[in-house]
Parts: sequence; structure tokens; C-alpha cells
Amino acid sequence: MQDESRHPGPSPSEIELLREWYRYNSFVRKKYLSSIFERIPEQERYRDRGASFPSIVDIFMHTIDGYRIWFIYAYHDRLAEYQKRIGNRKYTRDEVEAEEQKVNSYVLDFINALTDADLTRSFIFKEGEEQFRRVRIRDMLWHMVEEELQHRGELNALFWQLGINPPVTGWNPFDEEKETISEDEYHKFNAQSKSTYPDQE
Repeated sequence: MQDESRHPGPSPSEIELLREWYRYNSFVRKKYLSSIFERIPEQERYRDRGASFPSIVDIFMHTIDGYRIWFIYAYHDRLAEYQKRIGNRKYTRDEVEAEEQKVNSYVLDFINALTDADLTRSFIFKEGEEQFRRVRIRDMLWHMVEEELQHRGELNALFWQLGINPPVTGWNPFDEEKETISEDEYHKFNAQSKSTYPDQE
């Protein structure tokens, strides 16, 4: 018999989905950080590869920096104080890990404190001398999900160019429990599927 406790019924709310995405990206990001510093030779790690940002480390740092820009500086209307973390020097593993841990902790605390109602709230910030922006919290949160996935795909391509397999991780990697079903359930499911979606020649 299938364990119904693993299928509670109602779909998760949007904020619950966002929290799950942020936990997932947090988990996978650390695997990429380790791979960058353990599997890529130093010369290749800092080489300008002509990508969105010069080196593999720069791309990784840019992803972390994106969270700083939005969650700390834009959200609190302090963008004039922002100083970018890339392009200044070759960051060591200790420096990258420290920055990732600090920003990750801040971001997870931020999103864990939100409710679904908060997603429709907006914040405003000054972006330039005469430019001001209004952004919904929902849009900021989903933007950063997309931003991290975009640059992770870029890192994958650069890993493959070096002949190194990236640490690609499937969804929900922190739940090691795998659902199994009985042979009877397997046959019952197939029978139902065939009656609902009959094969068409």
C-alpha cells in the first residue's frame, strides 16, 4: 500500500515553493563551490574565459553578489552603498566560503520570515541619480531563482569545456528517502494509464 503520509494533499503555497527553491539552490551552490576549488586547477579557475564574467570564480561570486544587491542594498534602499565583489582580485576559497555563508544565512532568514501575503508587497529604491524603481517582493524572489539557475548552466558549460563533470544535482537532493511501490501498484497504474491514454497507432 502506498504511504499516503508522503502526499499530504493540498499543494504547497507559493511561499512554501519559494522556500524549497531557495533551500535547493543553497544546497547545490555549496557543491559547486567545493568542485570549483577542489577539481579545477588554479590556473583554469581564474582564467578569463570570455563568459558573462571573466573567470569561473567571478561567475560564482557574481551569483552571491546578486543576492547582496537585491536583498540587502535594493530592498533597504541602500544601493548607493553597494560595492561589487568581483573584478577586484582572485578570491580564495576561504573568502568565497565566508561570503557565501554570510549571504546565504541572511537570505534564508529573510525568506523564512515572509508570508504569502508579503509576496505582493513592494519596495522602492533609488537606482541612479534620477531613476527610482518599485519592485514586488515576489518578483525579486523568483528573479533570483532564475538568476542562479542561469549562471549554474553557464558554469556547467565551462566545467565541460575543461573535461570535468559538474556536480549536477537533481531536485530535492536533501531528501534521500526514495518512494517505492509494490509490483501490484505498478501493474494497476499501468492498466489505468492504458485505459485513460490508449495507444494510438
